[in-house]
Amino acid sequence: MLNSTVSFLVQCDKEMNIIHTFWYEPVYLISPYQKKIQEIFLPEEELRMKEMFTEARNTNKPVSCAGSFKTLIGEEVSLCMMQMEDRMLIHGLRRDVFWSSVEKEELSIIIHRFMGVVRDSYGEINTKDELLIRQAFEEVQKLNNDLLNMKRELLKANAKLNEANEELSSRLVKDALTGLVSRYQYRDEILGMIRKNPEKEGIFAFIDLDDFKSINDTFGHRAGDEFLKAFAGRLMLLPFDQLICMRISGDEFGLYLHGYDKVEKTHQDHLWKSISEIVLAKPILIEEKEFPVSCSAGMSIYGRDTKDIYDLIEYADFAMYEIKKNGKKSYSSFKMERYRDKKTAIL
Repeated sequence: MLNSTVSFLVQCDKEMNIIHTFWYEPVYLISPYQKKIQEIFLPEEELRMKEMFTEARNTNKPVSCAGSFKTLIGEEVSLCMMQMEDRMLIHGLRRDVFWSSVEKEELSIIIHRFMGVVRDSYGEINTKDELLIRQAFEEVQKLNNDLLNMKRELLKANAKLNEANEELSSRLVKDALTGLVSRYQYRDEILGMIRKNPEKEGIFAFIDLDDFKSINDTFGHRAGDEFLKAFAGRLMLLPFDQLICMRISGDEFGLYLHGYDKVEKTHQDHLWKSISEIVLAKPILIEEKEFPVSCSAGMSIYGRDTKDIYDLIEYADFAMYEIKKNGKKSYSSFKMERYRDKKTAIL
């Protein structure tokens, strides 16, 4: 339930003078010195108030405000105005009664009907009837508060569901061993980065560890896993703002950099130089034993070689195997003519 109520129902003339108050809460909301409806609100709200008043005078239907108006007592109030002959019926209700767009729409419908009943039966209203009207509207507010309480319970249930979904999503997005983007998510991550600057080019580097199998065979999979985690940690230290680090499978990794107006050979050289200095320069220490780090990489260019993410990765993979055959611990740029020649030879 709401802790306090801020609401009113007043009648104004065409000059916006308050000529009758059905009710107002709290008791200090409207003082005897406030003769015009706009005097209940902060001065900066006057222009919007007059615009809404004019809009309501030009229609026979109730008009609700978009947003809210700030009162002198510090509360935000949503307004509804309805023309009744040469007078205006104005209803105000504390803003936070409206929790969502659906609830706002439902409560607005109720208020509009309520205003219509008051307008159509105004000639028969006396003091006792005004009390009944107010009581009826308070029942409307009570029903709405019950709706809000139900909404709070639904929000709690949804929060638990979202938490479970986030945990599941995290398992899919992050590789369990290295913490890098997983093979299930790297395409979406790359596309998400591209959408921010679709006209820019990018570099995909397909990285394969050299002679990693010997670590597993000689020292066991535990040492191999520790090596992979350390290698991934170094990849994440590469000094690029728009960089996605991913584990593709086993000892294969990927890097994607985006945001180039045009990828030049110097950009690819700079990427490999950074890998050499930060990732490969020092051995990885596992249980007081040093393991040298070596890898080979192939690079393809998004926006020039292809705009298909799967092709982009295949092209970089192809370039990586080209350098593997020619000495390792270096990189190669994708060449479409060599790729086509190789495909033709296979066929």
